[in-house]
Amino acid sequence: MNQEKLTIDLLSQIGKLLLQHGAETELVETSIKHAAMKLGASNLAILIFPNAILLSLPSSDRVYNTQLYKAERQDVNFRALDKVTTIIEHMDATTDRAKLLEELKHEEGLSPMYPYYLRNFMAGLGCGAFSLLFGGDWYIFLATFLASSLGFYLNGFLLKRYFNPFIAIILVSFTTTLYSGLFAFGNEAAHIAIASSILFLVPSVAFINSVNDLTKRHYTTGLVRGVRGVIISFAIAIGISLALHLLGVEKFV
Repeated sequence: MNQEKLTIDLLSQIGKLLLQHGAETELVETSIKHAAMKLGASNLAILIFPNAILLSLPSSDRVYNTQLYKAERQDVNFRALDKVTTIIEHMDATTDRAKLLEELKHEEGLSPMYPYYLRNFMAGLGCGAFSLLFGGDWYIFLATFLASSLGFYLNGFLLKRYFNPFIAIILVSFTTTLYSGLFAFGNEAAHIAIASSILFLVPSVAFINSVNDLTKRHYTTGLVRGVRGVIISFAIAIGISLALHLLGVEKFV
């Protein structure tokens, strides 16, 4: 494999990791350019899509090496982002590109996420803490904790089986709302448990990245991310509405 092909593959992998783990478009672009400069590829052309990256690098004989990498998923892993940016800072012209490329392809070893049971527990704990901030008591905290923990587990279960993410969100929001309503049934603050238990589904990163992209003139990516956030919000609302109807709640405040 020639040096130019290795370089374009390495830069594409870096961009792909940043894009699929929650980085805004400006960070993806500047990071790729920074890595390219360190590798001596300053004439790199970059085009970033909402879920893919197109890179083109001319070789010495005026043949263009072009690579399109698609980000298979859109999740949030700030540990991975920090790891990739640290790797870029330590790169130079003498970097073993083939070895580094192989390391970056093994994402599990690159930056493993926290164990799923711990993330599940923390999601429940976070939503429960919000219920206390919203005026709930410890009974509401417990109801919220249990419902959001069950919902978070169901979300991971469905996504691992490649369910459509928007259908999965409808099912998860429906189940979480239903359980929180049942656990807090009869309590005058049941609405706090219902509202707090689905907060782990709120697409905050998508909306933040959308605003950042739009303000930095990455209009296409910003609009797509914003629309994705809106669709997720509608999916959450559909699930909540179905659960409230089943619970017999006609007015939710």
